[in-house]
Amino acid sequence: MKIQIKLNLVLLAVFGISIISTGQIKVFENNYVGINYSSTPSSRFVINSSGNSAYQAYIYGPNIYSSGGALAVLSEKGSGSGIHIRALTATTNIGSGNYLYGLKATAYSSTAYSTGRTYGIFGQAGNASSGYNYAVYGYLAGSKYGAAVFGAINGLGDVGLTAQFAGYFRGNVKCENTIYAVSFQTTSDEKYKTNITEIDPSEALTNISRISPKKYNLKQYEIVQQSGDTTAVSKYYNESDQLFKKVKYGVIAQDLQKIYPDLVYEDNEGNLSVDYNGLIPIMIKAIQSQQNKIEELEALIKKMNKTPAGSQ
Repeated sequence: MKIQIKLNLVLLAVFGISIISTGQIKVFENNYVGINYSSTPSSRFVINSSGNSAYQAYIYGPNIYSSGGALAVLSEKGSGSGIHIRALTATTNIGSGNYLYGLKATAYSSTAYSTGRTYGIFGQAGNASSGYNYAVYGYLAGSKYGAAVFGAINGLGDVGLTAQFAGYFRGNVKCENTIYAVSFQTTSDEKYKTNITEIDPSEALTNISRISPKKYNLKQYEIVQQSGDTTAVSKYYNESDQLFKKVKYGVIAQDLQKIYPDLVYEDNEGNLSVDYNGLIPIMIKAIQSQQNKIEELEALIKKMNKTPAGSQ
């Protein structure tokens, strides 16, 4: 029986494999192929591992080089204009009742460590046509509901969405800089609320007068990151950005906490933030209270003007 194997040298470069005496290509009796693996594999094509029967091909990339990088996929620049060049393409066809992953990447350990970093997917892009560089690009196709980008924290999984969203997040979302949007909507449906009571108008008016608005500038501070013996110091704010240069108007969280503690939140680092939306109904009630007083005074003045001099 003659076995013909065509193996491009690029494949060897891609997967970082050196074929030595203990790591030859082997075709088994069931026509499964193994590289650097001598026993009958579980997958049809394996490298450095027995594989898994659930996969047609299984490639395990150990830390061959001191710089890491277990697996690399290369793509040439190509020629012409407007050609789609893909370094790696993963496609799965939809089927009824299945859970399909176009690409699944995991960087996780059940043991919690105090060192190292994990990136499930690390995207880097740049220096193409200005405005068209996307490190991560998500596109929701079709007519069904869902999200182009979906994020959930530990303890929260996927959920059936009721519309199409560019982004949907289950958990807190934090931004260190400016968020630009045409409109912000806050869920305020009665069905999500309990213990509903009226705001006391006199209390609202009194407390609003106690709040002391300020104007201020952001204070720069440094972030120190330690990686082994290396210490990296970076500035939190970009000092040329409008966010840092422009004067801000607001309240001091510690001051507001004394008046409305429910409108002040504390993060894991002990930093305080303010729910400015929560101040709006209080201000509305205070304005309503003031308006009632104004109308009462106007009615009293009108009555006094109509009363003849000397009469009771």
